[in-house]
Amino acid sequence: MNYIELTIEIPEEKEYIKEIVVAFLAEQSFESFSEKEKTLFAYVPVDSFDKNETVMLMNAYGLNYSHKEIEQQNWNKEWETNYNPIIIEDKLAIKAPFHNQEFDTEHTILIEPKMSFGTGHHATTHMMCKLLSEYSLSEASVLDMGCGTGVLAIYAALLGADPIVAIDIDEWAYENTVENAERNQINNIQSIRGDVNSIPQKKFDFVLANINLNILKNDIPQYSKCMDAGSVLMLSGFFSTELDQIEKVCNDNGLFFVKSITKDSWNACVFSKK
Repeated sequence: MNYIELTIEIPEEKEYIKEIVVAFLAEQSFESFSEKEKTLFAYVPVDSFDKNETVMLMNAYGLNYSHKEIEQQNWNKEWETNYNPIIIEDKLAIKAPFHNQEFDTEHTILIEPKMSFGTGHHATTHMMCKLLSEYSLSEASVLDMGCGTGVLAIYAALLGADPIVAIDIDEWAYENTVENAERNQINNIQSIRGDVNSIPQKKFDFVLANINLNILKNDIPQYSKCMDAGSVLMLSGFFSTELDQIEKVCNDNGLFFVKSITKDSWNACVFSKK
């Protein structure tokens, strides 16, 4: 599947609207975002690209933009030029195979993304890893929804979780999770290409979902159904100002709020099944 790369110039005087633009694009099925200097890059599957909606958004905020279709094999060259290792306290280092540095952290993960979301650079992935590090996952069953690169599933495995199911609707993400699991010598992750309807008929101790607001609100009822009392739900992919919407849906589905953290206006939160 090819992607549309949307390139948006964000001048310094309009920096404050960057997060608003990201939120709107996420509502339009854009799956991942990156930044370089004063430019925002957004990626969406070709079949999901709504040019009219995008044009209306750009015109509404007076932003200069361009878009082009990109192929899978072009992605590595694009991200390698900007990819630096990510360190999450003393717990985790996330780096690419071409990084030679060694880190004094409890765990190190090698990630080589295709067009998949989740390298640790985005605030939401960073926070989800931080939240995971705070829990004992020894022999815990884990479901990773919207697994992207597989980084959360792989980290869960390193923390002792078993078994693990990782699901993503995107073919590239599915393939990337399989490859990155092998790259990190992890063999207990069942990767599935699908959506919420592909969740196995079983219960999980931990459910992880770093997606976007609308998908989370739609899928939380299904997450709750595959959780037992005391099971933990970790969510991210939305802004701190949207936490109340997430909390309402969770409460309506037997999940109570435990904690939340913020980074760069994004939120990650933890709920538990009653």
